[in-house]
Amino acid sequence: MSDAASRTDSDPQASRQKRAIPDLFLLQYLPIVPRGIALDLGAGNGRNSLFLAEHGFEVDAFDRDAESVEKLMRVAQERNLPVRAIRNELTTLTILPKRYSLAVIAWVLMFLRRGERDGLVKMAIRGLVPGGFVYLGVFSTQDPGYALCKEKFEEIEERTFFVPKRKMTMHYFLPEEAKALLGGLDLIAFKEGYEMDIGHGDPHHHGRIEVIARLPKE
Repeated sequence: MSDAASRTDSDPQASRQKRAIPDLFLLQYLPIVPRGIALDLGAGNGRNSLFLAEHGFEVDAFDRDAESVEKLMRVAQERNLPVRAIRNELTTLTILPKRYSLAVIAWVLMFLRRGERDGLVKMAIRGLVPGGFVYLGVFSTQDPGYALCKEKFEEIEERTFFVPKRKMTMHYFLPEEAKALLGGLDLIAFKEGYEMDIGHGDPHHHGRIEVIARLPKE
């Protein structure tokens, strides 16, 4: 697979792991998010989880990768931060209702099938307390990987492709599709962009969609 093709399963999270910089769109709106317990789905090594724990949140962080979970727990313990890192497939996860003031769903939904994506987001929304927030980040059809996947890989669902070497699926979002996932929530902020990633490998671009939304208060 070409270098460009190998990036079909990369994400902005990977490029910032070394520096532990949280997603800047989330950081921009964090002052209006009530402190409480945060949910981080697909937390990786925990750049968002660790930042949130340093800024007034307890964090439940889930990831499928055992090594990432172990590293996150180790760093959290070293810094005495309130992070619970748990290894779990997102497709089999159970999220407790009305527990979280913030749900971070960043750069993971692209790797799930439609039914899995819809189910996970609905469960995360049910996990919010009234007035709780969701931060959503996904790849858009502006991403160069989209054209590459259309050329090289089988389209198993609309804009969803199977990448055989990685044994994974890859989905690219339209703006209205990303907003629709958060239907019933108040839209706080929306961003669509095409940005250079200089954090890993040769400089390359990603098409990104980011959404901040809030569950109405009861």
